[in-house]
Amino acid sequence: MKIGLNCYPGVGGSGILATRLGIEFAKHGHDVHFITYERPFAVQGIDQENVHIHLVTVLEYPLFKYPPYTVALGSEMVRISKNEKLDVINVHYAIPHATAAYLNREITGVPYVVTLHGSDVTILGSDPSYHPVNNHSVEQADAVTAVSDFMRREAYERLGVEREVKVIPNFVDSDIFKPDVCDSDIVKQENETMIIHVSNFRPVKRVPDLIYAMKIVTKEQPNAKLLLVGDGPDRHSVERLIDHLNLSRNIRLTGFRSDVANLMRCSDIGLLSSETESAPLTLLEGMSSGLPMIATNVGGIPEIIENGMNGVIVPPKNPEAIANQIINLIKDPELRTQLGTKARETILEKYTSEKVVNEYIKVFNDVING
Repeated sequence: MKIGLNCYPGVGGSGILATRLGIEFAKHGHDVHFITYERPFAVQGIDQENVHIHLVTVLEYPLFKYPPYTVALGSEMVRISKNEKLDVINVHYAIPHATAAYLNREITGVPYVVTLHGSDVTILGSDPSYHPVNNHSVEQADAVTAVSDFMRREAYERLGVEREVKVIPNFVDSDIFKPDVCDSDIVKQENETMIIHVSNFRPVKRVPDLIYAMKIVTKEQPNAKLLLVGDGPDRHSVERLIDHLNLSRNIRLTGFRSDVANLMRCSDIGLLSSETESAPLTLLEGMSSGLPMIATNVGGIPEIIENGMNGVIVPPKNPEAIANQIINLIKDPELRTQLGTKARETILEKYTSEKVVNEYIKVFNDVING
C-alpha cells in the first residue's frame, strides 16, 4: 500500500503520532510519503528506503498578507498522488490538512482519512472563522478517526460532525518505553525520589501548578526532585517561579531531550497537570515505562487511567491535590510498584504499536476497497 501522511512536523502530539505511525507502516512493508512543510521532528535521522519526505513550497508574494498554505499543500498532494500513485492519504489535524486532502481527492480521486486531535477540534476547528469549510472537509472524508472517545464526542458537539467517527487510540513503542536499568547523565541520589514531567510548556499544560505542588511536597519531603523535560512559551515564567519559591535545589529543567525513555526509567513518579488533553502520548510513555502516573481528570485521560488501579487521577488546576498524591506515593513504595506494574500491563493490553497500526490499516483497506 502507498500511504500519504500529512501532519504538523513539530513535537506536538499529532505530529509525533503521525510520524511514528508512518515509521510503523513502513516497518510493515508499506510505502510511506510524508507531505509537510519541513522534515518531521520524529523522523530526524531515519532513512528507511520506503519512507519518503516531500516538502511543501509556499509562495511568498507581496499581494498576500498570509501565504496560501492550504493551496500549496493541496497542490503538493496532487503532485505526489499522481507521481507516486498513492492509495490513500491520512491527514492528522484537520486544519488545513483535511481541506487540502479534499481538494486533492476532487482532482486525483485519492481517498483521504482524517484523524482528529485535541485543539484541532476544541479550539480551532469550532471557531466561526474556520468552521464551515473545516466541517465540510471532515464530513466529506472517506473515513474519520479520533484518538479518544473524548475527542469523538468533541467532534460531534463542537465541530458539528454527524458522520461516524472511529476511535483509534494513540500508541507507544513498549520496547523503547519499558522498565529497565537507569542509564542517563541525570542520576538521582540514593535517598531521593525523582518525579518527571514531559511537555511543551504551553499554558494548557499548567506547568506552574507542578511548581506550587513541589513547594508543598518539599516541606515534608525535602529530598523530592522534579525533572521538567521540554521547552516552550511558558519556560521563562516557570524558571522565574522556581527562583521565587526557592526551589532550584529541587527542580531541574532539562530542555528538549532525545532520551526521554531513559529519563523515565530513572524516575519514580510521573506527572501530568494539563487542563485539557485528548490522549496524551507522555502519559502512555510513562505508563509503559512502569511509572505510577498522577494525571488530571480531563479529556481522554480517564479512558486510560483507572484511578487507584493503574495510576492516580486528580482534579485539574489543583496543586494541593497533586502534592498530596506525590507525598502519598513517596511514603508508599509498595503502592508505587503496584500502580506502575498495572500501568505497564494496561499498555501491553491496549496501546501497543502492533494493535493500533493494524486498526489504521484496516480503515485504509476499507476505504480503498470501498
